[in-house]
Amino acid sequence: MNENMIFLSKNQVLDLFNKFEIVKFEEIEEDGKTGLGKLKHWHTYEIIAKKIK
Repeated sequence: MNENMIFLSKNQVLDLFNKFEIVKFEEIEEDGKTGLGKLKHWHTYEIIAKKIK
């Protein structure tokens, strides 16, 4: 595993935004290949957030 990569659960990602208003949160699940060509089931997140003042 590359030391420059991090892997977070959905709850860990949401915790990163605890001082933000979540405008959009979408989890995308898909099968694809890693950079090394191995198959993997991916969970990626698209987030739009606004900082709470």
